[in-house]
Amino acid sequence: MEVIMDEVNLEARHVLRWKFRDHSRTLSGCRIDLAVTDGNERWQFECCRSEEGDNTYYIRCPAWSDFVRPRINARLTLYAKQANENFHRVKG
Repeated sequence: MEVIMDEVNLEARHVLRWKFRDHSRTLSGCRIDLAVTDGNERWQFECCRSEEGDNTYYIRCPAWSDFVRPRINARLTLYAKQANENFHRVKG
């Protein structure tokens, strides 16, 4: 079963950062290098846990900005890590 971590319609404000809640509770730690794939390409994003401490995280780094700019208005879904995979998946 696929577990959805979060979904968003990308807006211009998401170019700087995306704050999301990890509903899957698969992320841990303060700073994480989040490896992401869409099935064709892979990206590395720096993901940090929010100081709120409630499974809220945010992605903000130059790679994220480059990823979001051409995808404004796209629907982005972040899925939890699947068994035997070392990356998370996005679907947009």
